[in-house]
Amino acid sequence: MAKAATTRKKRPAKKASKPSADNMAAKQDDPVIPAKDAAPKTGDVATSDQSMPSVKNGDAAVQRRQVISDLFQRGLAAHQAGQIDDAIRLYSTALRQNPDQPDVWNNLGVALRRSKKFDAALIAYRRAADLRPGNAGLWSNMGNCLREMMRFDEALVAHKKALELDDTVKSHTFNTGLVYRDMNRFEEALEYFERALAIDPDYVDANWDKSLAHLALGNYAEGWAGYETRRKLADNPIRPLETAPEWDGKSDLRGKRILLRAEQGFGDMIQFARFVPLVAQKAAHVILECRKELIPIMKTVPGVGTVVEKGRALPEFDVHVPLLSLPHVMGIGAKELQKISTDSYLSPPQGKRARLAPPPGTVLKVGLIWAGKLNPRDRSCPLESLLPILSAKGAAFYSFQIDERRADIDKLGLHAFVTDLGDHIHDFGDSAALMQAMDLVITIDSSPAHLAGALGVPVWMLQLYTTDWRWMVHRADSPWYPTLRIYRQDKPGDWSSAIQKLGSDFSTLLQARMNAQ
Repeated sequence: MAKAATTRKKRPAKKASKPSADNMAAKQDDPVIPAKDAAPKTGDVATSDQSMPSVKNGDAAVQRRQVISDLFQRGLAAHQAGQIDDAIRLYSTALRQNPDQPDVWNNLGVALRRSKKFDAALIAYRRAADLRPGNAGLWSNMGNCLREMMRFDEALVAHKKALELDDTVKSHTFNTGLVYRDMNRFEEALEYFERALAIDPDYVDANWDKSLAHLALGNYAEGWAGYETRRKLADNPIRPLETAPEWDGKSDLRGKRILLRAEQGFGDMIQFARFVPLVAQKAAHVILECRKELIPIMKTVPGVGTVVEKGRALPEFDVHVPLLSLPHVMGIGAKELQKISTDSYLSPPQGKRARLAPPPGTVLKVGLIWAGKLNPRDRSCPLESLLPILSAKGAAFYSFQIDERRADIDKLGLHAFVTDLGDHIHDFGDSAALMQAMDLVITIDSSPAHLAGALGVPVWMLQLYTTDWRWMVHRADSPWYPTLRIYRQDKPGDWSSAIQKLGSDFSTLLQARMNAQ
């Protein structure tokens, strides 16, 4: 048997950007281009000692070019060091000295985009393209910015302009595929990912997004196989365990202790915990590694023998496998998923039961989650958009927000309509107990949606126009959670149609409950 304490290796720290439910698929970053036009031209400076000539006979122009070059180099150094605000300031100063520098405009656009200042970034990219319209990279960068602004039709125009100028650069093709992905046009996205892979078969980002496109289309065999590409991503969260073999799904687990390794976000761990009981049927003992906040509910998964906090010393084990690799190694397809997804597989921890005292006349207790993480894309729905639903007589609403967005209740003066449960939630066990006391949970795409679905609680989810692979396309239901119903944006950034449909269904449900009294 192996012990984690003897197999762990220290790895260099990396910036957290996991390919998870809390994070979008991989994106092709913009290059930082050295500004050739900003550098002094041959003959503008002395060649013997590289000192600046005295200011005479028009040599003031030479000094001015040198100042501009120095500003750019300082901006580039700041940019590459991650000091984005300083880079923006220095690039901007250089451009005020001389605006005819397309590469500096490009770099300014890159820095502004990374700072989420998309409107300003777009202007910078367009200035660069005006000065150098034949540069394919500038058009690709512009397309990336437009995609993040959810102006997808314009993004396609920019990317296809880049491809017209140069279709040999893999990132240009890949970036075009990302736009089709975000438009939920996964077949076309696959076409461009394949074209990128024809240029470079080892292109990790393209292989990764190709797998997610297959999963979104329900092509599970191709999707799960490609999902293993996450191990090659630069921010791969799976640490090596070399003293014990990794389970391939075929070797006999009888009499063996298997470690299911933690990775990715809360929602992913909850979602893929569905496969743990299948492993438990084969192994003598299942060890499940997870983050501290998940421990109370992961202990309730049928078949789990030991739950250990991620980062702590592990008990002895014979084989291991990342939790999110289970559907691949076990050959889970649509039929298998449908078969095992009919039952709930989580429950509130023993001894945790919520007792609520809703107002008189209440026939429906509803949990609410309207805000989540801002990165990589804000999935939040403004609480004020839900006011028509919150005003419904006969329903009591309870907020499950545990972050700063709890303050939205106070800002909108909704204490009479929404009860804040944030002070009572310290981990997912608390959330599970409170959710099980609900008749319905209304949430955005976040870990509470997975929790409610895994508990078997009816859950209505508000989904962005750009869908995550696990929610597939053009579906109001989910193959993962039978109790989940999806309300999708019809247009990027517009919640009106989704909330109108949800509100209509809510009124119907509420009236049915009132009639049953």
